[in-house]
Amino acid sequence: MAKLTWVSADGVQTRELADITSIGRSRENDLLLRDPLVSKLHARILRDGNDWVLEDTGSRNGSLVNGVRQTRCLLRHGDRIQIGPNELRFECGDAAPFAQPAGVDQSDIDSFLEWDNSTVAGVRESDNDIVPTHTIDVTSVAGLPEVTSPATDRLTLRLKASYAISKAAAATLNLAVILDRVLEALFEIFASAERAVVMLVDADSGKVRRGAVKFRRSLDDTDVHISRTALRQVLSRREALLCVDTALDDRFAAVQSIADYGIRSMMIAPLLFKGQMHGAILIDTLNRTAPFTQDDLELLSFAGTEVAACLTNADLHRKALAAEHLAAVGRTVAGLSHCMKNILQGIKGGAYIVEKGLADKTIDRIRQGWNMVKRKNDFMEELVWDLLNLSKARAPDYELTDLNALCTEIVEIGAGKARNSDVEVNFVADKALKNICVDPKGIRRCILNLVTNAVDACLEGGGNVEVRTFAAEADGMVRVVVRDTGCGMSEETLAKLFTIFFSTKGSKGTGLGLPVTKKIVEEHGGRIKAESRQGDGTTFTVSLPATRLQRPKKGASHAGGSQEDTDSG
Repeated sequence: MAKLTWVSADGVQTRELADITSIGRSRENDLLLRDPLVSKLHARILRDGNDWVLEDTGSRNGSLVNGVRQTRCLLRHGDRIQIGPNELRFECGDAAPFAQPAGVDQSDIDSFLEWDNSTVAGVRESDNDIVPTHTIDVTSVAGLPEVTSPATDRLTLRLKASYAISKAAAATLNLAVILDRVLEALFEIFASAERAVVMLVDADSGKVRRGAVKFRRSLDDTDVHISRTALRQVLSRREALLCVDTALDDRFAAVQSIADYGIRSMMIAPLLFKGQMHGAILIDTLNRTAPFTQDDLELLSFAGTEVAACLTNADLHRKALAAEHLAAVGRTVAGLSHCMKNILQGIKGGAYIVEKGLADKTIDRIRQGWNMVKRKNDFMEELVWDLLNLSKARAPDYELTDLNALCTEIVEIGAGKARNSDVEVNFVADKALKNICVDPKGIRRCILNLVTNAVDACLEGGGNVEVRTFAAEADGMVRVVVRDTGCGMSEETLAKLFTIFFSTKGSKGTGLGLPVTKKIVEEHGGRIKAESRQGDGTTFTVSLPATRLQRPKKGASHAGGSQEDTDSG
């Protein structure tokens, strides 16, 4: 009988192996390991006669047996299988414990268990994907022997470094902040390091500049000595470099900058990710009793790749934000140009009619032209106010407001617009609705926008517009619902509804009404929801907080509310 034993949050777990046992993160596997470091189908354990074989299925982070990454290997009793952060112990009751072959020294085994067999000049950028960050809690559990080895120690250090560097780069795109946090993290990893320096390479010019420097003790960092010879070698060869003792190393014994600063041991690793060279990271020490080792160099090389990945991601984010900003500016300019062009054409047409009326001395024509100019002037004023509302955060000017009375006034305005058409506008008030604290001007604008849009949607074929209020429900929100039986909207139109400058009215709309409505509602800590089906009408639901614990001060920005919730019915 063969089985796997491992430790989970629920304690020690055991599973007997079938002829084929699949291991992974998805539910289809025989052994489910829920962790982001584990692939959906990570590995399989197969029975081959009396033998058992581990087979990695091309997982992202690989499968390790006794600290060595394996694609396919024969399992022996007592082997430790590392899958993500999970260590599984293979036990085979019919097999004798695996004995160390005669004549093999333990140091040879330790050497074999290393992550790679590279020399100092052979530590290069890994072709494998970067292992995602993960917090590891090492717990001693009764019943499982505690097994440690140089390989597992190195794995723990690598994961610790990955976590520390990723955490340092989280939630900021500021390069100086990222590098400062990274160097601080490296000081925690390398206890003997006394100085850490990041040198950056400009992607366009290829020039090298100092990105950040940090001393373990408070020293003056204005004059930082770095061996150009060592840095040039690392950047040109794209290889990590280790100098155990500068006094005995022929490559650097004669380098004056190293001698002047008193550096006794140093290592440099390239910041290389997916072929892109970002620079190099240097760590050195003045302490001759604590030189850096080959293991330290491998760890620094791994950390260098992690740092380079963080710098690549930060650079991509900055470029994406810049591109998004330019695109937003372009859309704004295009939208404004379109609106202004329509307004100016209307004013120009009205002015032409006025001129004709003056020439003919026809008062009716003058009045007709002047009404056109006046409407377009009102349209321009509305556009300017909407742009001002969208361009900056504003705190609502709260007053105790009768929402039913406000809706009654707006419905009368909507009914006036619908006069001489087959559109009815009605209001159904919830008498249980009490006065609430809102900005009456802002909410009036929101509901008026919705009622006007609803009337416009019904003008062509006729229909009904209904406005309803609802008192606060269990979630503490009062609601205003504006429903029409007009033309409705497609799913594609519904998805763009709150996009700035998007309008279904052509030249008659600015494309700012609904974005402004959404912004005002969210400034109140509320939300707006749209439901529509083509040919079946549209329903807007505005939800507003019924009570406020504290009246915001005038001029203070308010960031309450949720994201727009748009559903298709």
